[in-house]
Amino acid sequence: MDEQAGPGVFFNNNNSGLPGGGNIKAPQTGDFGGGEAARAHYNIPGILHFLQHEWARFEVERAQWEVERAELQAQIAFLQGERRGQENLKKDLVRRIKMLEYALKQE
Repeated sequence: MDEQAGPGVFFNNNNSGLPGGGNIKAPQTGDFGGGEAARAHYNIPGILHFLQHEWARFEVERAQWEVERAELQAQIAFLQGERRGQENLKKDLVRRIKMLEYALKQE
């Protein structure tokens, strides 16, 4: 067995039943005691801190996503306006070419 605990699982010093000598120690300070070989060290303040941290990270990511989305929407609107302008210019030039061709045929 590995000498490291998996994510979210910590061991106390009472690990005599584990293979490998039972020298696994908790990464956090303080031994909660108890007779269980594997015991998660969760507490309400720690859970609340984790949830607040994750929520804040989520909100930052969401705000960044919304800023990026707004920038892309603005760029799309700009490019669509530019495309409409180019189409109008093309129509105007085609109309002028036809007028010039008609005037040339008249001469």
